Amino acid sequence: MKDPKKIKALARKLRKRTSILTDDEVDFITQEVRLALGPETAEIIESHGRVMSDTVRWSSLRARCEEEREKRGLTLKDISLDLKIPQYRLRAIEQGTLREIKSHFAHRYFNYLGIETWVRRWARANAELASRSGISPFPGRSGNR
Repeated sequence: MKDPKKIKALARKLRKRTSILTDDEVDFITQEVRLALGPETAEIIESHGRVMSDTVRWSSLRARCEEEREKRGLTLKDISLDLKIPQYRLRAIEQGTLREIKSHFAHRYFNYLGIETWVRRWARANAELASRSGISPFPGRSGNR
């Protein structure tokens, strides 16, 4: 992605933290982050089980969850008490800690926030990561966001 117009369009898209990125956009951002951090830092991050492109992809999902929580004036603790899901499980969903995510908790959380339709779109755009995280396929049909 060397086209200045495409880079400008991506910059506009990134201003809205909940934008679902294309594969090309994820690749471009991942490459730029690697260049900015240097190969040693990127290797350290990935040696701790974090794949940089996964983090880039997951950032919009995290932002969408945070946005809905904040809009309602809720904390993870509030939602944890309402849904009877441990806070660390909700935090894992937002942070994209794949080994800690339990799909049934994730689906209940997305349903509670009313973002199921948006998450389905995100999962289609990020099918491989959604599958590895256990949040795809998304059960049932509900929600309108």
